[in-house]
Amino acid sequence: MKLTRSRVQQFYRAFGPFLKPYQWQIMGAYVALFATVGMTLLRPWPLKLVLDSVILDKRPLNQIMPWAPTWIAGADKHLLLTLLCVTLVAIVLLESLFSYWQKVSFSAVGQSATTDILEHVFTHVQTLPKADGERRTGDVILRLTSDVKTLRDLLVNHVQQLGNYAFTFVSTIAVMFWMNWQLTLLALVVVPFISLTSYHFSANIRRATKQKRSREGAVASIVQENLQAVAVVQAFAQEERERNRFRRQARRSLDASLDAVRLGGAFTRSIKVLNTIGMAMVIWLGASRVLDGNMSPGDLVVFAAYIAELYTPIQNISELSVQFMESLVSGERVLELTQAIPHVDEKHNAEPAPVFSGDVAFENVVFGYDSEKLVLNGISFHVSAGETVAIVGGSGAGKSTILNLMLRFVDPAEGSILFDGRDIRSFDLKSLRSQVSVVLQDSILFRRRVRENIAYGRPHATLDEIIDAAKASRAHDFIERLPKGYDTVLDEEGANLSGGQRQRIALARAFLRNSPILVLDEPTSGLDAVTESQLTETLEDLARGRTTIIIAHRFSTIERADRILVLEKGRVVQEGAHAELSVQPGPYRDLFEAQSFESTVSA
Repeated sequence: MKLTRSRVQQFYRAFGPFLKPYQWQIMGAYVALFATVGMTLLRPWPLKLVLDSVILDKRPLNQIMPWAPTWIAGADKHLLLTLLCVTLVAIVLLESLFSYWQKVSFSAVGQSATTDILEHVFTHVQTLPKADGERRTGDVILRLTSDVKTLRDLLVNHVQQLGNYAFTFVSTIAVMFWMNWQLTLLALVVVPFISLTSYHFSANIRRATKQKRSREGAVASIVQENLQAVAVVQAFAQEERERNRFRRQARRSLDASLDAVRLGGAFTRSIKVLNTIGMAMVIWLGASRVLDGNMSPGDLVVFAAYIAELYTPIQNISELSVQFMESLVSGERVLELTQAIPHVDEKHNAEPAPVFSGDVAFENVVFGYDSEKLVLNGISFHVSAGETVAIVGGSGAGKSTILNLMLRFVDPAEGSILFDGRDIRSFDLKSLRSQVSVVLQDSILFRRRVRENIAYGRPHATLDEIIDAAKASRAHDFIERLPKGYDTVLDEEGANLSGGQRQRIALARAFLRNSPILVLDEPTSGLDAVTESQLTETLEDLARGRTTIIIAHRFSTIERADRILVLEKGRVVQEGAHAELSVQPGPYRDLFEAQSFESTVSA
């Protein structure tokens, strides 16, 4: 993606509104900036007066400053020296105060706006599908942390610095022209060469910086992936392999970083050499004029000070262009994230969903994650309110896709999904999803208190309601045995609980939410037979009085379902109760007999 002028404007259109609440603070900061520059321009003048009027006695003070009070112009040299030194200190003190005010104000605006942007981007990320090959989790984390903070420099710090440097540059040139236009023109001779050097380096620096950020994101992804899979790595004794993989990627990231550093270093050194050449030319001509008596030593001192003030902004602007490129790359990465399109989009006229009775229907639903390969191919079925329906089929038959469609993680390419006879796309997402409770195969628990995990779907539930839900899911007894009971903080992903305990907390979460529609996505998969048997009874309690859709391949979970749908290649190929399907020739009996054989062998 080329960072053209229009692209930069797009950044500011996207993120500029986050600065509007702080416009008065920004205006105050710019007032302080202008005052700082003004004090900087005044700083050399007391030294000029000390040289010309006090030490060398070349020009009386009333000739240099005809507007000065008489008592100062005619003062004793020692008193005049004291007054000039006090004035110098006062100028520097005011400059420091204004500079402090400016930096604190801009920093406060930048931090506040960055926090607002981070919240906005985080909120948008939650609407996106799970990270895939093009948007890895580790890289998303890097964009939300490091890149968003660097974006602050793009929106606030760089703009403030650019304004500071530009105002200093223009003000300094104006004063220098007023003092000596010939020396000023000589000082500006090197400026075109500085511009050409900046243009030469900028494209290469941007390319190197973008590659560096991309490889840093790859390193972060490897770290995140290994932290999640550390048990697998250790179990298969693959630590050395993963270390080598990390080292290769880290080395690539290091090489990219060094390329960016080398280019940036060469750039700033080149600018410094050009600045020194310009200053040397000015000092040579100025000193020659002092020797000829055409210029006072004080004027040369002031002019030399202004030369430094002139070249410093030029050098700083050149260095700022390097930082600006880095910030643009980070801004580009954040912008890409905010422009990522969710798989589903709410209609502008979407309305809150009413309380459903639980009637669910799929009508000729066609869907495929890949347009060339359909997962569901014209599937239709109906689940009456309060009915328990199980959906079975081989891997890839489309079972879990049905859950994704019901929760609108994705939308069908064709056909409709109806709740109580209305297309679910007519409802806003939050109210729709609030009426569907889900128990997944892998119970997702957070590093929070047990009570917070149970109340995740109803954050304002009382402790008594949470305990009742835990008792209903048969989780209360083991929770009471935890070190702090319901206030025990779980480890990451609930690692300090067994699989059955984690699943019971997930069931308690579903009990507490008390939604009219319940979806069980292989809730007993991976559990031992005893735990599975205990959970099956709890699942029956949970399903009672609710429309329940069970997605499973373990027949112990689905045998008691009112009806079973058998999927094959995205279509319903069999339908009926377990008792009749298990004796009819077809996919269901084949699956049932295969699982019975596996159970016998395992026993």
